Amino acid sequence: MRDLYIHIGLHKTGSTYLQHVLLENRALVEAAGLGLAPWLHPIEGNHYPLLRALRDAAWDPAACAAVFDGVAEAPGEALLITVEDLCWAMSRPAQAAAFHAAASRHFTPHAVIFLRRQDMLKESIFTQAVKTWYTGPIAAETHYDYDHDARLRALEGVFGRENVHVVLYPDKGPRDIVGGLFGALGLDLDPARLAPVPPQNVSMHRRMVRFMSELPKPPGASKDRAKMQFARRIAGIVQEAGAVADDGGRFLMSPRERHDLVARHLEGNRALVARHAIADPGGFLEAPDPDAPWEPPAPITGAERRAALAAVLRAGRTRRNPFAALAFATRAGAAFARMARP
Repeated sequence: MRDLYIHIGLHKTGSTYLQHVLLENRALVEAAGLGLAPWLHPIEGNHYPLLRALRDAAWDPAACAAVFDGVAEAPGEALLITVEDLCWAMSRPAQAAAFHAAASRHFTPHAVIFLRRQDMLKESIFTQAVKTWYTGPIAAETHYDYDHDARLRALEGVFGRENVHVVLYPDKGPRDIVGGLFGALGLDLDPARLAPVPPQNVSMHRRMVRFMSELPKPPGASKDRAKMQFARRIAGIVQEAGAVADDGGRFLMSPRERHDLVARHLEGNRALVARHAIADPGGFLEAPDPDAPWEPPAPITGAERRAALAAVLRAGRTRRNPFAALAFATRAGAAFARMARP
């Protein structure tokens, strides 16, 4: 049987960048023997359409089998499916089992997962959440699971340990995540041959993150893509305008909070590294210094809020459709008005 690799994230470990690299270099990748399967999004480079088909089928085993009957028609010595939201599905036993059973009719399924030290991951997850759907402090945002060892053990129970391939995201030193992915896939392709791709989803500075954490999001934004895009649009406008000053700091969480988060999971980190014989690229097995020097980001000022609103309203007026411009300005104005309340 051919190998089928599913790259399932985690979120904020370079998945979007990797997907654009694969899409931009599809001919080279396929010539090296790795097919990118059907259901590939032609612009985003991920397989979200395939995941949506499985969700629409409510993960019914017969429907999942029909999806993979189509996948099996794709050429390639091995195939790759890449979509980070599969990490949610693979954390649900019934969905993971349905996926694996359907794929196993045609392939030997493998899971590829990038892991990142918990404090670094939480800071990045929080940045993404406030940019799209969440309003509130970082300490209260708890939707993501940071128990990497438990997640891996669940994957291993479905795919088998030998078919779970772990890559540690290099927060320290050079970030050769393309080489990390190719190594996990067993792909013999020199990353130096690839056409370059610019960075994707560039992070906001921490005071910009604080601003977005205080900006109210539309109700139900966590499940509504259009509402997420509205909040993301505001973030892009305000960031480009430089309406919120950068203080040069890196972290929203204090050193003690970062230390405590990592310390709770350090034993699991060590267990999974030992179990999968992984070389630590730096820091994954270390808890941050709880006494490191740190200053919290300064509060967002009234002048910054006014400058941000002005930038958003200017950008809204550039829309060709006057009704769309008015609707955008009305929604943005209401959000900023709620933000200003004590």
